[in-house]
Amino acid sequence: MSNCISIEEHLAKFGISIQQANNFINSNLNKPEEIFQAARDYGVTTQMLNEVSGYSMQDITEYFKTIDLETKDLDDPFIPVNSDLNSLESLVSLNTREGVLSNDSLRAAALQKFDDNSADYEFMFNAEPPRTYQDDDGIYDASELGVCSLISVAATSENLESLFYGSLINIFSALDDGELNQINEFPNKDSADYQALLISSLSTPSSIIRNDADVVNLVVEETVNIVGKYWSGDLSGILDHSYLGIAAT
Repeated sequence: MSNCISIEEHLAKFGISIQQANNFINSNLNKPEEIFQAARDYGVTTQMLNEVSGYSMQDITEYFKTIDLETKDLDDPFIPVNSDLNSLESLVSLNTREGVLSNDSLRAAALQKFDDNSADYEFMFNAEPPRTYQDDDGIYDASELGVCSLISVAATSENLESLFYGSLINIFSALDDGELNQINEFPNKDSADYQALLISSLSTPSSIIRNDADVVNLVVEETVNIVGKYWSGDLSGILDHSYLGIAAT
């Protein structure tokens, strides 16, 4: 997963230079757990470690495996979605709709589906960000969101919810009924062919314009599905389990 800024710019947020980071790594090569923890604390991915240290990503992965640490735990630091979205980035946006498609209305409709389990929904948007530093300044910038086309937003649960609903509305507005049926009926949802279908379907405009009631039903149903997978899975982004997250994995 790539970041929206260079490793130099990323480390500069913490007052750290490339040389200082490299010195830290070389001085602690016999302490992989300390290097791993520092990388997690500062949102340094495997790719960034490769750029800083010069060691290959495979070597870095094997190095941490010697103490049963997985570099995957370094590579999901973003808040909405931890995938290389490329041309699908435009599908991630804040929700500015009104009426039944407003954030308040969609939240109310979704909460009705959770009955006494609404805490799972609330916690998904109120949980601590994947990296503790991400909300220290009260702002989620594009590099922390992992979507380079986004502007910085206040680090609030309301904005995360708005990004969530805005993106789901965009996703379902891009899919017509035939594409949705293909997606829902696809036999092997762990396959590259399924990802290819999602990317193809999401990359082209829908042949229909959905009415608001239809979009509400699709978004609410998908919200229930994503919340369930969020708490039972190991991905940290609120959109990682959506069609968009799966397509770009």
